[in-house]
Amino acid sequence: MYLVYLGESGNTGVSVADSNQPHHVHVGLLIHESQSISIKGEFDALCRRHFGRPLGEAGTPDEIRPSDVFQGRGAFTSWTVQKRHELIQDCLSILIRRETPLIAAYVDKQAFADAHTNGDGPNAVWQNPSEIAMGRFLFALNMLVDELNMSGLDSNQLMESQWPVTDFAMVVAGDGRSVEPRFMTEFLKSDEGMDSTALLGNFCFVGSQQSACTQLANLCAYFTRRWLQNPSSPQTYFEALRDGKVVQVIYNVQV
Repeated sequence: MYLVYLGESGNTGVSVADSNQPHHVHVGLLIHESQSISIKGEFDALCRRHFGRPLGEAGTPDEIRPSDVFQGRGAFTSWTVQKRHELIQDCLSILIRRETPLIAAYVDKQAFADAHTNGDGPNAVWQNPSEIAMGRFLFALNMLVDELNMSGLDSNQLMESQWPVTDFAMVVAGDGRSVEPRFMTEFLKSDEGMDSTALLGNFCFVGSQQSACTQLANLCAYFTRRWLQNPSSPQTYFEALRDGKVVQVIYNVQV
């Protein structure tokens, strides 16, 4: 089974007041259950190496928050730029070494607000940017998981009317974020999701403080959003993910 750990960045609800966050981004890391334990072990080890002790203990943050470590805020106020860079690099290297597949879906929040206010088209029914971005994300995820399952079938199985599912996918969302349980239910009832066979029907909600993979996904979402904001300028961390064959799909949600 694949565990799909969600990360997000740019969540300002329906507000478009923050010009530094014009996009709402959701990403998902597809981590096979056979790799999840080793990834957590490697993440815990690098945290002990950088902080001297596990996260959550005295003198360490409860989790690695992308904006804090990148901008040198919170627990990272006294850290040098080089030290923060090394921590980020070590975190992303966990994914790059494994070529962990990443799917991203994003929406321009101003375009969403305009469509919602003007009542333009079918997308005007969405209540917030997260809802429409997650709908597209689940569509892309469903297609990718189908591809992964098809890759393991022989020619006889491919000729059958219904293909066997070798690996299901469970989406793990961060507790307290913008993802709502109804997003999955509504997708599976939609024309695009009603034929889905590999996606489990409910999200699993886990706090990011308890999930190394969710923290890694949030880092990926943060650097994806920064790249979207200014794609013409060098974006070292996103480019490392892209060139390292981690980034598989970037879905621009049109409204």
